[in-house]
Amino acid sequence: MVSQRLLKSVKERHEFILGEVVKAYLDTGQAVGSRVLSKRGDLGLSPASIRNAMADLEQMGLLCSPHTSAGRKPTDSGLRYFVDSLMVVDSNLHDHLTASVSSHLYLERDINQVLQQATDELASLTRFAGLVSVHEPDFRRIEKIELVPISTEQILAVIVSNKGEVQNRLVRRDTQLSDSRLAEISRNLSELLADCGLDEARVRLTREIDHDRLRIRQLLEELQQWAENPTEGKSDLIFSGQSQLLKVPEFGVIETVRSLFMAFEEKEELLKLVEQVEQSEHGVKVFIGHEHALVDMDEVSVVLSRFEGEGRILGTLGVIGPKRMHYDQVLPIVDCTARWVSRVLGGNH
Repeated sequence: MVSQRLLKSVKERHEFILGEVVKAYLDTGQAVGSRVLSKRGDLGLSPASIRNAMADLEQMGLLCSPHTSAGRKPTDSGLRYFVDSLMVVDSNLHDHLTASVSSHLYLERDINQVLQQATDELASLTRFAGLVSVHEPDFRRIEKIELVPISTEQILAVIVSNKGEVQNRLVRRDTQLSDSRLAEISRNLSELLADCGLDEARVRLTREIDHDRLRIRQLLEELQQWAENPTEGKSDLIFSGQSQLLKVPEFGVIETVRSLFMAFEEKEELLKLVEQVEQSEHGVKVFIGHEHALVDMDEVSVVLSRFEGEGRILGTLGVIGPKRMHYDQVLPIVDCTARWVSRVLGGNH
């Protein structure tokens, strides 16, 4: 009967060899042979002993042989095991990235500029495609309403929240409403709805519709429809550095490139990954190869992390790149960027 100590040593040996195969594969993109490993590792094992361990790892589904006698490379499961259990992130790298990312994001106060810089920074540091998914702001309390004349038939209602968030809605214009009259109505509506949440705004608008003191029933009804469905919770995606992916050897296959850029354009499958990240616990989430539903892209990995502010999820950011990426470098880049976006948008500089 094999002792527990021996079992432990066998497990450690297998994990070490798996880690060395992954590192060599990430460096070269080539299948790794036992002789190469015997020179890289410090196990004191012969190539034959390493071959036996690699055969065991292949039976476990962690390694695979692309061709006979061509060495082995990690499977998606092998990469997953490496990322979850074996990978070590250099703490000095994390500190360096924190300083680098914060020095860029701290310069901007406007949310759109912060998010664009975050996307650019992710693309610049990883040499892959950076992405940010941002929620449309939850519209909490109304500060003011401005009615902007667009034409003889339309008005743009600009609703501003107490947090400076803005939503616009095109409404029909009564032919009797002059520009000066619209300015007067804007002041009246701002007074009526100032500091109202959406529920209270609906109540006050209903009451005003019943009385119709301002003689603008149609306008009030359209504002009430907005208050019932202010498009809260919708997301949009910002990309940067997509063209850098064309330089990645794994993306030299035209079908992969076509699928990749269709995913950028259609966004639906990427938003499904974003939703998974936002429903999970804190931390960086990695989707390796077949773990995501991006069609014809089993050579693609996606690394995402959500960012928060004022006690709520504001969005998700990360990178899209080849499955053969250096995860020990990419994960801390995504993590540091998400933390700093959270701090900047939360006002904790």
